[in-house]
Order: sequence, then C-alpha cells, then structure tokens
Amino acid sequence: MRDPATEQLVHHLQRPPGDEAAVDRLLWIADENALHNLAAVAPAANLTLISNRFDVAQRARELGFTARFSDFDFSYLADNSIRTAVYRISKERPVVHHILNEAWRVLAPGGELLLSGLKQEGIKTYIEKAAELFGNAQSRKMGMVYLGTALKHHAAPAPHPLDSKQYSELRLIETSQLDFYSKPGLFGWDKIDQGSAFLVEQLPRILLGAGRPPKSLLDLGCGYGYLTLMTRDLALERRVATDNNAAALLAMAKNAEHYALQIEVVADDVASELAPGFDLILCNPPFHQGFSVDGALTDKFLRQTRRLLSPQGMAVFVVNQFIPLERAAQKYFPVIDTVGRNPAFKLIRLARG
Repeated sequence: MRDPATEQLVHHLQRPPGDEAAVDRLLWIADENALHNLAAVAPAANLTLISNRFDVAQRARELGFTARFSDFDFSYLADNSIRTAVYRISKERPVVHHILNEAWRVLAPGGELLLSGLKQEGIKTYIEKAAELFGNAQSRKMGMVYLGTALKHHAAPAPHPLDSKQYSELRLIETSQLDFYSKPGLFGWDKIDQGSAFLVEQLPRILLGAGRPPKSLLDLGCGYGYLTLMTRDLALERRVATDNNAAALLAMAKNAEHYALQIEVVADDVASELAPGFDLILCNPPFHQGFSVDGALTDKFLRQTRRLLSPQGMAVFVVNQFIPLERAAQKYFPVIDTVGRNPAFKLIRLARG
C-alpha cells in the first residue's frame, strides 16, 4: 500500500539533470512506510537511504540506491555534512526525537529537514518539536498530510536536544518472569507480551502431544527474543531468531549473550533467505493486537512457515481471537489445529501432514 505521507516527500528527493544542487548530499530516513514508494524515486549518487527495516534497505539496494540498514545509527555521518534530510515520521516518539536530534547534527548550515505524517500520528506536534530544536519550522497541509520544513541556520550544537529516552541504548528490563534487554523502537519493548506469555505457558503441553522432541527452533519475528529465551530449558541443537527490525536484532543478540545461549540472530524479511528444515517454529506475528489485519503480510508469514518447516515439524502461532488465521492457513497447511484459547488469544498449530 502506497503511503500518502511518503508520497508528499518523493519529489524532494529528485533533482533535475544539470541542477547545481545535484552535488548536495541528500539523506532519506526511511522506515516501513517507504517500502512501496521506493520505485518512485530515481537512485542518485548524492542520495543515501538509511532504514531500520531490513526489507526496505534490501529493496532499495536492489533498485540501485546506496542504502544502510541499522537502528537509525547516524554515527557514520559527519557533523554538518548533509544538505537535505527527508523523513516520514515513525510511530514511536523516542525514535522521532532521536532522528530529529541527529538530523540537526548532520545537516550543514543552510541545510533543510523535511518531515511528513498524518494528523492522527502527531505530525503537528513533531513539527512544533522541530521548531524548538531548529529555532524555526513551517507547516503545510496537503490533503490528509502535513509537511514540515525546518532550516538549520548555524553549526553550533542544538541548545536543547529533544528527549529521546536515550534511544540508542539497550536497557535491562526486570520482571518477575524474565529479565531481558530491550529498547524503545520495539513493539511492547518494556513488557512481556500477553500473547507470547500464553504461548510459552501452553508450549510444554503442546510439545508433549507432538511426540518426537524438536531439535531445531525458529523464532519468526523474534522481537527482543522472549519466545527464544523461554525455550532455554529445551534440549535443542539449534536456535535461530530472525526479525526485520534492527532494534529487535540488537536486543536479541544482547539477550543471547546475557543468558549464554547459542542463538543465530538473522536479519531477514520473514526469514526469506533461511534454508528449510526447522522442527519447531514459534511466531507472535505483527498483524495482531488491535492493528488491522494485513492480508499480504499474513500470507507471507504462512507461506514462509510452510517452506521452512521440516516434514515432521510444527509451527505454533499466537494471534488475537478475532484474526481468522485458520482460514488463511488452509492454502498452505493440511493440518490446522486450535491448541489453546483464553479470552484474548488463541494458539494455532500448523503442520505439513
């Protein structure tokens, strides 16, 4: 689905042939909203894309862009080195504040920050925050989208950086069930997801009914790694955790180190590059918990799960009660069982036969 807030920024990433401004460095700060708008921008030598989403960075490289995949780590960019930065705001406030602070640092005097978003996403507030940081900002309404422009007038450090909650740092979260490292930028970053907890609670019973104990595990969309960490008492020969989000991968790797677990942490788009053969796949997919159901994403998770399972393997998904995962799974799996329910969630077991 094309994103109108990103579309309002696209023409700012283009420079007519022969334009003297073409030598200026442009920075496209892109999250998942950019994925379906990448093809609308022509790659250029002076344009760099940075994204915290593996699929966005991967697709951008395929299209010929210079693209970096990181948790919005701008440390490779020198102070005062960018002429224009373009940013469609993200969902989480600490992420936005971190990016606005970094945009101030890397922009050259006379440089310009362009940011866009929808009204219900808080864009008007973020434009006001940019005005606080830069000392100026203009706002324009373009249909349902607001477009903000802030100019950097001098090279001195920003007098009052925005509070990013120390976005770049992992921090230890202590709970009665599990201590883990996490950070802003992840969904439910500072708590244990109730759906995942329900899956973990029921997993011993589900495995007991499966017969042969699994030797390999894939945590599909691992986040900070709760599901993987909670299998540490299983006698598994191999654990793999994969995610599309750079922050998730950093947290997962730190948690593997914290618990001295051998875990392969893989950046990938729904495990598209992994080889098949997993006995157990656990998944708390990103199309639940109050968000509208993305049919294409649901299909992608199910298709990859089918490909990755060993012949005798099984997958266990936890989803909200209202999500018709069973119906979507019929295209890929002959065995579809509801193996657990509570008032909010259901557990669906999938197998190839």
